[in-house]
Amino acid sequence: MKPIISQKLLNLLKNKIISIISLNLFNDVEFLLNNLFVNDGSNHYFNLIYKVQTSARDMVKSIVVSTFEELDNEFKESTYRKTRYFINKSNVSRTLITIVGEITFKRTYYVSKYSHKKFFYIDKIFDLPKNDHYDPIVKAITISKAISTSQAQSVRDTSSLINDLSYFESNSIIKDIPRQSVYNWIRNWYVPNIVPKSAETPEILYVMADEKYIGSQDIDKDIMIKSFVAFENIIDVSKNRRKLVNRTVFSHYGDKPWLAFMDFIAMKYDFDKIKNICLFGDGASWIKSGTGELRLSNNNSVKFYLCEFHFKQAIHHITTNADERYYLLHIFKNKPKSYFINAVGTIIYNNPNRKETITKKLNYIVNNYTNIKSMLDLNIGSSMESHISHLIASLFSSRPKGFSTKRITKYLKLNDYKNNNINIFKLYLSTYSKKKTTKLYENTYDYEIFTPDKIHNIPVINYGRNTGTYIYLNNISHEISTENYILNET
Repeated sequence: MKPIISQKLLNLLKNKIISIISLNLFNDVEFLLNNLFVNDGSNHYFNLIYKVQTSARDMVKSIVVSTFEELDNEFKESTYRKTRYFINKSNVSRTLITIVGEITFKRTYYVSKYSHKKFFYIDKIFDLPKNDHYDPIVKAITISKAISTSQAQSVRDTSSLINDLSYFESNSIIKDIPRQSVYNWIRNWYVPNIVPKSAETPEILYVMADEKYIGSQDIDKDIMIKSFVAFENIIDVSKNRRKLVNRTVFSHYGDKPWLAFMDFIAMKYDFDKIKNICLFGDGASWIKSGTGELRLSNNNSVKFYLCEFHFKQAIHHITTNADERYYLLHIFKNKPKSYFINAVGTIIYNNPNRKETITKKLNYIVNNYTNIKSMLDLNIGSSMESHISHLIASLFSSRPKGFSTKRITKYLKLNDYKNNNINIFKLYLSTYSKKKTTKLYENTYDYEIFTPDKIHNIPVINYGRNTGTYIYLNNISHEISTENYILNET
C-alpha cells in the first residue's frame, strides 16, 4: 500500500489550509471586534481570551480534518489503490477526542483484492487504534500524569486541557475522561522492557533496600513491594541538601527480589570493575541476604550497614527523654558496648512497665551493633526511608486505594521508569500500537522525537518499516518531501 504524497496533494493541502486560516481568522477577528464590548456586564478580558482560544482550536481542528480527508481522497483516486483495493464503504465517520477538542472526519473503508483484509487507510497510516474515542496523544498525557499523581487527578488535569475555558466555569464532571478509561489504557498497553543505559562503572557502588506495604484489591493482605536504590556517590547541591549521583530505582513484587534486581543492575554496571559494594537497610533477613546476592565477581567485597535512621528510631523507642537519648547516642559512639547495655538497663529499671519494648529495641541494636558502628564511621548516610516515601508511597499508599496483584508489576515498572527519568508520554506514543511486550535499549533510545540529530532514535523511523507514522513524523521533523513511500502490503 502506497500513501500518496504528491506535489499536487501538497499544494492542495497548503492552499486549503491557508484558506481555512485566512477565512476563519478574518471572520473571528471581525466578530470579536464587533462584539467585544456589547455586553457591559461580562468579563471583557475573559471573552477576549476565550474567543481567541476557541478560534485557534477551531482552526487546528479544520486543518486536521482537511488533511485526513484530502489524504484519503487522494488515495481513493490513485491508480495504485484502484489496482489493489476495492472500496467497501465511503464517507464513514469517526469522532476523536484530541488535545484541541472533538473532531469528526470521514474516511473510506477498503478491502484488499488479494488478501480480502479490510482497513481504513487514514486509521492505518496514522496508527489510530480501532474503536477508540480518544486519540493517542490524549491517552499518553493522561497515563503520564496518572503515574505522577493518581488516575483521578490525571483525569481532571487532562480533561481541563482538552476542553476550552468553559470547562472551568462549571463544576460538572460530565466532560471529564472516565477513570475506568485510564485503567483500561494502562491495562491494554504492552509496556516495553527497557534495558538500562550502561554507565561508567565506579569502584564503589551503594545499594539501599527496603520494603513497602500497599493496599490490595484481590487478596486478604497488603501487597509487599521490595524496593532498591543504587547510586555511586553523594554530593552537596546546596546548604542542608545532598544528591545521590546516578541514582537508579528498581521495585519488585513476588519471589526472589534480589535475583530480579541483580538481573537489572548487572545490565548497567560491569561488576568485575566494582571493588566495594555497600548495602544499606533496616536489618531484615531478606536485606542481609543481599550480601551474598550482590557478589557477582571475585573482585566484589560486600558489606552490610544498618541505616542510621533505624538505629535512632530504636533509641527513640527506648526513651522519650531528650537528655537520655543524647546520652545513649554519646555512649554508643564513644564507649564500649557494655556501657551502652548498662545504660539501657538503668532505663529499664526505672521504667519496669516498658521493659518488653525497651528490651526488644536493645536486642535490635546489640544484634546489629557492628553494622551500626560501620554506618556511623562511613559518614555517608542512608536516605532509603525518604526514597520509599517519595518514590513508592506518594503514588501507591498516600491515598486510600488498592491495587490488583495482576496489575501491580506493570504499575511498578512505569513508576520505576518515571523515577529513572524515562519520559512516559514519549514512551507511550512510541509503543502503544505494539501487540506484544518489546525490549528497548536506553543507550540508543533517548525518547527525543523532533530534534534532527536524534531522529534515528525513533523506532518507527529507524527500524526500516515505512508506516504512515514514519512519513508524517519524518515530515514534521524535516521539511516535507515529495517522494513516494511504499508501505507494507495490507
